[in-house]
Parts: sequence; C-alpha cells; structure tokens
Amino acid sequence: MLSQQQIQQIISENEALQAQVKELEEILSLREEELELLREQAAGAAALRSQLDLRLEEMAFMQNQLGKQQRKTAGAESREMELQQELVDSVQLLHQYTNLKQQYLYTSTQLEDLQEELATLKRKNNMLQGIAVQVGELESKVENLSFERDILLEKLTAFENIQE
Repeated sequence: MLSQQQIQQIISENEALQAQVKELEEILSLREEELELLREQAAGAAALRSQLDLRLEEMAFMQNQLGKQQRKTAGAESREMELQQELVDSVQLLHQYTNLKQQYLYTSTQLEDLQEELATLKRKNNMLQGIAVQVGELESKVENLSFERDILLEKLTAFENIQE
C-alpha cells in the first residue's frame, strides 16, 4: 500500500511531467514553425539552382548567390536534423509521459480498491468487536449464574442437612 507521502510524490512528479510536456509541446510548436521556414528556404535554394542553368550569362553573379544559398541550405539542413532529433526526443518523452500516466491511473485504481477493502475490513472488525463485547457480557452472566447456582446448591444442601 502506498503511503500518503508516496502518493503526494507521485502526484507532484505527475504535475512536473505535465508541465514539462506542456513546455516541450510549446518548444515543438516553435520548432515546427522554424522547420517550415527552413523548408521554404530550401525550396528557394532549389529554384535558384534551376535559374542558374537557364542563365549562363549571369554565371558569376549567380555563382556568388549560389554559394551563399548553399551555405544557408547546409545550415538549414543541419538545423532540420537537430529539429528532427528534438522531435524524436519529444515523442519519446510523450511516450514516457503516457506510460507514467497509465501507471498512475493503475496505481490510483489499486489505491481505491485497497481503500474499499480497508473500509470492509473496518466494518467487519467493528462487528467482531461488538460480538466480542456481547460474548464478554454473556460470559459474565454465565459466571454470575454459575455463582448463584453454587450458592443455591450450598443452601439446598444445608437445608437438606438440617431436615435430616
């Protein structure tokens, strides 16, 4: 059975995990926006590459632009990989949170079952205590009746002795 402190600790950990999940969801949302911007930039880079093939006369200018764009693309791809890893990490954390939540619900259900069982045992214990009190009273009555019987037998014997 879990102690109140353990239950509080589990609840506290659950709240902390929920806060972390909310924070990660916000980070994930920001990362998805960044990822979309980076994808748009990557699409722009591809368009620039096809224009280079069509405009040979602007080769020098376009090569300079292409170099700049390629550096951006490399940075964007690196950032995209980082964001993908963050996304994978977030999904794993979400799975961990889901597992913890399931464990918490299972533990809560077990706690409720144990509380119901404890209440039943308390009721039975109270009933047994009442029966024990009644048994004690009956034993006391039997002892008193036995004592009274012994006195009456002594008196009867004395009376019979007197009459003989």
